[in-house]
Amino acid sequence: MKNVWVPIAAVCTLAAIVLVIRLNFEAAFVVAAIGAVAWFLNYRQQVRTRLGGFEDEDESFEGRAVDEKQNAEDSLS
Repeated sequence: MKNVWVPIAAVCTLAAIVLVIRLNFEAAFVVAAIGAVAWFLNYRQQVRTRLGGFEDEDESFEGRAVDEKQNAEDSLS
């Protein structure tokens, strides 16, 4: 399911072009909108894949900040 959205977006684009040529603008708009949604879903999936490791780092960073704050408080006492 890695690259399923790109072919769907491409097929929707081609179908929208055909519908515009046949002067069926309402259907072309709907199909083009579905293609745009498929493209955005593909983009979202790529971003999630690339940033997947950063989410783990953010969680560990928050834990590190709490540890540093605790250490600072302990050293003041």
